[in-house]
Amino acid sequence: MIEIIPSFLVQSEKEFTKKYTALKDSVDMIQVDIADGLFVPNTTWANPDVIKKIVTLDIELHLMVSDPLEELKKWQTVEQVKRIFVHYESTDLAEIMPTLHAYGWDIGIVLNPQTKSSVLEPFIDEIKAVMFMGVVPGKQGQPFIPEVLDKIKLFRLQHPEIFISIDGAVNNTTLPDIVETGVNAICPGSAIIGKGSPEKNVQAMQKCIHTLTDNQVN
Repeated sequence: MIEIIPSFLVQSEKEFTKKYTALKDSVDMIQVDIADGLFVPNTTWANPDVIKKIVTLDIELHLMVSDPLEELKKWQTVEQVKRIFVHYESTDLAEIMPTLHAYGWDIGIVLNPQTKSSVLEPFIDEIKAVMFMGVVPGKQGQPFIPEVLDKIKLFRLQHPEIFISIDGAVNNTTLPDIVETGVNAICPGSAIIGKGSPEKNVQAMQKCIHTLTDNQVN
């Protein structure tokens, strides 16, 4: 089944703690969005010293930053981190890849909506995951860019061994088209932790995924 990895793009420790606690044990992993105000216009709160004391789930980091290596230094002691996502557009990946490997985390690359998936080919043997952005990164609540769906379908056919996720405007309206792409995971933000009970929102989305998957089989 498609995994739900809620995306935390927050402005304070209080906001993070409240929303994380409300998830309870409804998911196995969360995504922490880190924005520096340079690579993307906005900034986020993501303090590794605080987060490692609060979070018991696995973590993947979504680095919306202009200097990924400088940011990753801060997270070396956070044992919950299992996967990191670096934007292709943010840096020279060939140059930093050896250092990324040295950390021992699963390496993922993020592609903005306008970036062609062919840019990933030089790195396929070095990565475990790819995350496609369904919106321009940085803000939650943006409209979904449907052209991304065809990119995902093509990449899935070319590289069935790679873990694929999608982030941005993931909700019950966009889910039917997303499920058809064959993604391994979705990273909803506001649809899970925006309003209401995050735990119940996860359960409702899981039910929706089950229904859509069953319809595909039938």
